[in-house]
Amino acid sequence: MKQTGCVQTVKWFGLVTFWGALLATLAHAQPEVTVLKPVLPSLSGGEKGPDDADGVYCRPPQKQSYSRLLGPKVCLTNRQWADLRAHGLDMSADGKGTVQSEKYRTLHSGPCNTQQDNCY
Repeated sequence: MKQTGCVQTVKWFGLVTFWGALLATLAHAQPEVTVLKPVLPSLSGGEKGPDDADGVYCRPPQKQSYSRLLGPKVCLTNRQWADLRAHGLDMSADGKGTVQSEKYRTLHSGPCNTQQDNCY
């Protein structure tokens, strides 16, 4: 039997409707992308500037003379850093103790600077 143009049109319309509905369903089923922006908690009550005595300054890791590795990051309050500087001290590269600061050693070097002076 020969199909008429009307029956072919109905079949074609049915296929187009089916695929259209399928594509619309798939498009609607796409998951929504949600972007999360984490907020880090504040460790102090308020922001403390570099001039605040209770503000914390963290010195970056320093090169250690006896190792290829860097020492730890050292964090002290600005008051503690100022106290160290007032006494001509600085934190050691390993972060465990204090050493004379470079500025203090430069300004307070005695007349003997070499072993040839027999001052050691």
